[in-house]
Amino acid sequence: MKNAFDKRHVLSISFLVPLVTTLAIIIILILNTPKTVEENVIIENENVEGKTEIRFLSQWGGSDPYADTLSFVLQKFQEENAGITIVNESLFGDDFLIKLQTDFASGNPPDVFGLFPGSVRDILIQRHKIADLTEVFKKDVKWYQSFYPSMWKYVTFNGKIYGVPLETIVECLFVNKDIFERYSLKVPQTFDELLNVSKILKSKGIIPIAFNASPEGTYIYQNIIVSIGTKHDVENPLKSGEFASPYIKALDYLKALYKAGAFPANYYSLTSKQRNDLFLTKKAAMIVQGSWFIPKCDPQTVDIYFFPQVNDTGKKHLIYGLGGGTFYVSSQAWQDRTKRSWAIKLLKFLTSEKVARIFVERTGLISNVKIKNPHNVKNPLRSKVEGLIKEADVLVAPPDHFVDRMVWEEVITKNIPYYLQGTISSKLFWERAIKAWKENMEKLGE
Repeated sequence: MKNAFDKRHVLSISFLVPLVTTLAIIIILILNTPKTVEENVIIENENVEGKTEIRFLSQWGGSDPYADTLSFVLQKFQEENAGITIVNESLFGDDFLIKLQTDFASGNPPDVFGLFPGSVRDILIQRHKIADLTEVFKKDVKWYQSFYPSMWKYVTFNGKIYGVPLETIVECLFVNKDIFERYSLKVPQTFDELLNVSKILKSKGIIPIAFNASPEGTYIYQNIIVSIGTKHDVENPLKSGEFASPYIKALDYLKALYKAGAFPANYYSLTSKQRNDLFLTKKAAMIVQGSWFIPKCDPQTVDIYFFPQVNDTGKKHLIYGLGGGTFYVSSQAWQDRTKRSWAIKLLKFLTSEKVARIFVERTGLISNVKIKNPHNVKNPLRSKVEGLIKEADVLVAPPDHFVDRMVWEEVITKNIPYYLQGTISSKLFWERAIKAWKENMEKLGE
């Protein structure tokens, strides 16, 4: 079977294949050469002297709100363990997933990595690229019980545990309340109110909603989907060869916002950072973002709310699940006994109560690790998130966790601008998505 990764990414490295293949063969021959007792002793001594290197990859890099804290924590781990060097290759935004898929496709996967649930993770598991951690947790019941049990289902695949869930996430509406106060506007609670507020803000020269045509930019589209559909519809997007109606209808609501002038004029060319900066610099009044965005916000001028209700059901829907702070070990690293040992130790460190508390108090991260004593969180937006979780009537994981990731990024996300501008019809939009999904499934042999 061929890899299910984006063809563009594979093609972009195709010129390296001969070299990579040659090097890989040499390395395999070396690793499979029988070692004498003396050679084994030398290897063990090298590990003690700090020769072991663990490559770590996550989306907590660059300008990500968790990047500085991650660097601090990984440095602490190295200081406490003289025999290890952590190479942090984390990247911010959409670049992260491209690197992760390219690394796996080229046979050079990270040893330990963070990844949100979804089709990319599932494909890697199906291809035996991610280590099964079930036995590790069976042997360390105390570690297993240190997590809230409701999240284990998100890292369990065919009855086996593959991931370690540190970060719980929610998505909601972030509002620059000082802008709303300036124009005596009420924060929208329904979609009609969101449309009206957008028109008013547009007339005042304020960008109503920071939005861009990227996977991260689709958070607003995903929130509309969740607000429209049932939990079952959202979690089962493809039925009898067609997309579930909430996915289709949500695109029409997104177009209504576009026609109302709710988005930046150059939304199609903005990077994720540029989109975020529009909100943070008060050029945009609202943004749909995740709980990980809290550290970037000033609680004196920013507040968070449920996304406005689209259907008049009276129920509050909230996107809720695991984020990129869900950690895995590659099978390649697992096959190396030394790396396996260090990988397990790193996972236990990253998901210890001590480190969880550091992330919570420094960033406002919502921890899936139990913290016994009350944590000291100064940002009131963090408490507000906990309140939203308790108030929500329906908790649903992000829709992009259920749609094939290649289809979501390369077809749905990239075709949104064409649909909003009227270049393609809804029928053609979804025909392309279904065709791409079916072709991808055929490549996987499903």
